[in-house]
Amino acid sequence: MALLVIAVLGALALGAGQVLALAPNTASAAVVRAAVSGAEISPFFLGLAAALFTAADLSSRQFALTLLQLNDRALVFVAKTAVLAVAGALTGLTVVMLLLPISVFRADGVLHVAPKVWLVLPALHILFVLLGAGIGMLMRSSVAAVFVYLAVVWALPLVVAIAGIWVPTISVSVLQFAPVTLTAAMLEPTTQGMAVLRFVGLDTALFIAGLVSIRRWGIR
Repeated sequence: MALLVIAVLGALALGAGQVLALAPNTASAAVVRAAVSGAEISPFFLGLAAALFTAADLSSRQFALTLLQLNDRALVFVAKTAVLAVAGALTGLTVVMLLLPISVFRADGVLHVAPKVWLVLPALHILFVLLGAGIGMLMRSSVAAVFVYLAVVWALPLVVAIAGIWVPTISVSVLQFAPVTLTAAMLEPTTQGMAVLRFVGLDTALFIAGLVSIRRWGIR
C-alpha cells in the first residue's frame, strides 16, 4: 500500500508540475505529454509492489494455506496477478482524471488529442505489474525479487549499453526489450504500437516462466 501511495503521489506531483510549468497557449499534445510524464515514475513502484507481493506470498508459505481452498497453483496466481493489474489500471485512471482539469485549464479549455493518449499511464501500470509479478514468482523470495527487479529495470540497460560499445548489434537488440526503453517508446506516438507489443511479449514470457516455476516448486 505504501508503494501504491508513492506511485500515485509521484505521478500527480510530476504531471501537475510539468503541466503548470508550460507556457500559455502550449499545444495540446505537449500538455498531455507533460501530464502523463509521471509514467516515468509511478509504473516502477507498482511493478516493485507486485514483485514483493507475489514473492512474499510464496516465501511466507501463505501460498500453501491458499492451496487448501483451491488446489490449482496457476489459477491462484493468475487471479492474484489479475487483482494487481486491475489495481494498477485504476490507479493510472485515477491519476489521469485528477490531472485532466489542470491540463484543460493550461490548454485554454480545449484539448485536441485522441482519448487513447491518456491511456498510456494506465497501460504502463498494468505492464509493470505483470513484469513484477512474473519476477516475484520466479524468485519466490522478497529480497531476491527486489534485486532482480531493480536489475531488470535499471542495471541491465546500463550494463548492456556499456557492452554495446564493443558489440553494438547485441546491445541494440537487448535494449529494445528493456523496460526503460519501452516506457520511453510508449510515450512517443510514432513508436507506441511496437513498444506495447514488445512489452507484452516480455511480460508474457516472464509470467509463463513464473507459473511453470511455481507448478514445479515443492512446498516445504
